[in-house]
Amino acid sequence: MTEIQWMINDIPIFLTRKKIKNLYIRIKAPEAKVMVSVPVSMPDAYVKEFISKQWDWIRKKRKEILDTERTENRAGGRQYISGEVHDLWGMPYELTVERSLKKPLTEMREDKIYMRVTAHSTREERRRQLDKWYQEQIAGVLPGLVGKYEQIVGQHASEWHFRRMKTRWGSCNIQKKRICLNIQLAQMPVECLEYVIVHELTHLHEAGHNKRFWGLVDEFYPKWREVKRSMNHA
Repeated sequence: MTEIQWMINDIPIFLTRKKIKNLYIRIKAPEAKVMVSVPVSMPDAYVKEFISKQWDWIRKKRKEILDTERTENRAGGRQYISGEVHDLWGMPYELTVERSLKKPLTEMREDKIYMRVTAHSTREERRRQLDKWYQEQIAGVLPGLVGKYEQIVGQHASEWHFRRMKTRWGSCNIQKKRICLNIQLAQMPVECLEYVIVHELTHLHEAGHNKRFWGLVDEFYPKWREVKRSMNHA
């Protein structure tokens, strides 16, 4: 049993040939995936004709599912599906998700964040895929920012790491001079990333958040209060 993909009117159709007598169409939540089960020997031309006759129903059913998903998403909890809005460097972009048998891909495409995902990807897999892309965005700008602020702060980190954090924007292992950044900083304006870089580098001067620490941050990044305030309200 092999699944293949057709593109009809810009909608992916996932077709599986099985040892069955009749042709079946299912629209599967959460992403309104069109799944077609087809008898092994049924000609492609007949299948396409059948799909064409059911096209109004397919479009209507997909719309119902996608509208429901978007409503639930607004109520809470990202699903990483088409139509959601995700930020990059403080700017909102609509997400376009395409299921495919090809290798997963995430990129900017026509002012949208485009994700090509596996045919049976889960919400968690899509989240990790987008997180990886956010990490790549930070990695792309990090060398220039680190070079600038290490010179200003007068400290050098031995390693930079990235991961998703629930309660912190960054962390610093002072003994190993290892700094970790929250990958969600890629969703914030770039000055937020700058502030966290300065904040964590300053810990190489002063471990605690005492008066000396904040005095140094004030010296190294004077607008930190304004930026930190915006992050607290994000």
